[in-house]
Amino acid sequence: MTGRLIACIIWCGIGVTRPALAQGFDLDASMGYSTGAWRAAAGSQWRLSLGSRLTLGTGLRLTFYDGERATYRNQGLTSTALPDQLPIDPAVWGLNVMVSAQARLVGPFAAGANIDLVGVAGGPTRQVGAVALEPARGSLLLYGDRDRGSLNSEFFVALPAGSRLELRGGMSHYVVGYRARDGSAATRYLRFDTIPFVGLRWRL
Repeated sequence: MTGRLIACIIWCGIGVTRPALAQGFDLDASMGYSTGAWRAAAGSQWRLSLGSRLTLGTGLRLTFYDGERATYRNQGLTSTALPDQLPIDPAVWGLNVMVSAQARLVGPFAAGANIDLVGVAGGPTRQVGAVALEPARGSLLLYGDRDRGSLNSEFFVALPAGSRLELRGGMSHYVVGYRARDGSAATRYLRFDTIPFVGLRWRL
């Protein structure tokens, strides 16, 4: 979903932007919270402005996922020896390469989206009955239930708060992934959450 939003923002921005290019770097921090689930993220990105309306970016984002015990679904489809669902108390960090797009709308207001593509994750192990679980070490965006590991994405509106500072707010859609093992049986468990978030961006 977020990938399609990024493509739409780029397409609309190209139609109205001028060919002038400008580069820079951004630092970003955000926090998202909903009942039973929260995440915190910080990152930096290289920014390319295409005229006055469209901005593209890519960089690294570190996200920490936590929350109350929740139901994770078996998405491995490689073993019937493990349960279809397991309750897991999540605590996972993920470091990923991300891409972003942002387009200025009316006046100072802008809308944008970003999404993690690939990276690594880690965190403490969990034990549910006889099943040992650990965060999936590798993360890869494959869309939906095919996703591997833990990935974050955002859709937001933004408003300048000075010459370099920008306020952001919107919805964060993310997946947290665990690898599970019970004897010789192994599979992966995923959970998707969508929660509101607020963030700050500092343009260098």
